[in-house]
Amino acid sequence: MAGVEPVSLRPRPPGAVWAVAAALLLSNPSLRAQPGGEDPGNQYYRYNNTELEAVCQAMSPSRYVSGLTDGAWFSLPGGGRTYFYRSACYLELVRRTGRAELCPQVVERRTLLGDGSSHTPQRCAQEAAAFLARQQQSAKDQAAFAASVEGAFHISALRATPLPKQNWQLEVQLEGARAGNYQLQVVSVRDGRVLRQETLTLNQSQALRWELSRAEVIGTTALPNIFPMAVRMTYSLPATATTPAIEHSTGIQNFVLSAE
Repeated sequence: MAGVEPVSLRPRPPGAVWAVAAALLLSNPSLRAQPGGEDPGNQYYRYNNTELEAVCQAMSPSRYVSGLTDGAWFSLPGGGRTYFYRSACYLELVRRTGRAELCPQVVERRTLLGDGSSHTPQRCAQEAAAFLARQQQSAKDQAAFAASVEGAFHISALRATPLPKQNWQLEVQLEGARAGNYQLQVVSVRDGRVLRQETLTLNQSQALRWELSRAEVIGTTALPNIFPMAVRMTYSLPATATTPAIEHSTGIQNFVLSAE
């Protein structure tokens, strides 16, 4: 018939079918339920652990993210992720705390159009186990580090003595039992200037002496005045198969010089 276009009987491509289905399904408000900008479900970072637990308890157990609104479901006809907000909240709390007793609060949501496997009691138990493993590894690392610096040399005594020409003699006593490489710095606290720096290998207690001149201590500061100073000491931990070389502070001794 003139003016009427023929109707194609060819089947539509699968992508077009899914696109039409999406438009129809997303027209249902219940399927578009997403947390707004002020929704607690988007604000976990605002809460400490105690506060977050209260937020989780207050959430409705029936509010959820549908498989149509969270995931690349156009490319995966089975749908995207789906989960209850309350379950997601408790899962976040377990990630932070490792409290496996909260896992029964993580309830899986199952639908034809969404994959709820990311929010299940089993997944929660895995998060709790991962937290415990991290805690155990951290404790091992701390114990290993403590053992690696045990007995490191430190400044046991410090004395600043006035000298003729208004200079000062600075003497520090070093004591310890861990042989290795160390660095000492004499620092002007007020402006951060390093007046002396010495790197040495220690294997027994010893004393170090430096003479500090009046000019380098005072600089351009008006007199009379006081000059806060410090001696810093670090131990150089050698690199291992798993950690890089680092500088470990074994102490800081503060003292004050005065000039008129």
